[in-house]
Amino acid sequence: MHLGRALSAVVAMIALMGCGGGESGEDPDGDDTTAPVELDVVLDAELGVGAPTGPDYPPDTSGLVAEYTVTNNADVAVLVVERRPAQITPTVDVPLPDTEESSWVYSDEAGTVLVTKEIFPTSRRSGTDSNTGTAYRAPAVRLEPGESVTGRAFALTPLRRIAPDADVFDVPGPSTLPTQATSWSFCVQVAPDPGESGAPTMADHTPDRQLLCSAGTDLPPGALTGGSR
Repeated sequence: MHLGRALSAVVAMIALMGCGGGESGEDPDGDDTTAPVELDVVLDAELGVGAPTGPDYPPDTSGLVAEYTVTNNADVAVLVVERRPAQITPTVDVPLPDTEESSWVYSDEAGTVLVTKEIFPTSRRSGTDSNTGTAYRAPAVRLEPGESVTGRAFALTPLRRIAPDADVFDVPGPSTLPTQATSWSFCVQVAPDPGESGAPTMADHTPDRQLLCSAGTDLPPGALTGGSR
């Protein structure tokens, strides 16, 4: 795999970032009632181009790759999203295997392509809450204070916009990838561990979800070949 220079996103005492979905401090009526919980959590990410791991993709598959470490420097346990949840992954023109590298692909309002691991907030349309009452969840890893986890994210090129149903979830940015995009970034969602029983998951109702994003780097040539999707 060819990786570019190391790109570190050091996020200390982080509040909710604007590059992705979080529901910190919002009540069901949309009123801000509490300030976001501040977390000392650090994302170090190295962005580049490479192949997915494992046998789930065809030979010679390549795409954007982020190899990253998340470190919990807070004094509370945190959850870190491990992968894109398979149950809400859309159907596109290529297979989207469910692996630990599975990621969303969309763009922010500034035109930067984001490769992310997160659970999006559910939508409210025209002032009406369209949440069906279903709890949507993404597999996650629990980090105790002082612990770290490493991970890898992959996005197949040419890039497709991979995002859940817009009638159910609020996904930031435009509904297609911008054809003139020149840069990309990796983001992963974290939150204080609410102490639910069972295997760790990040739910659409988990309080104080926050998105850690790396610094951006250039898209490789041909990453958007075939047009915006």
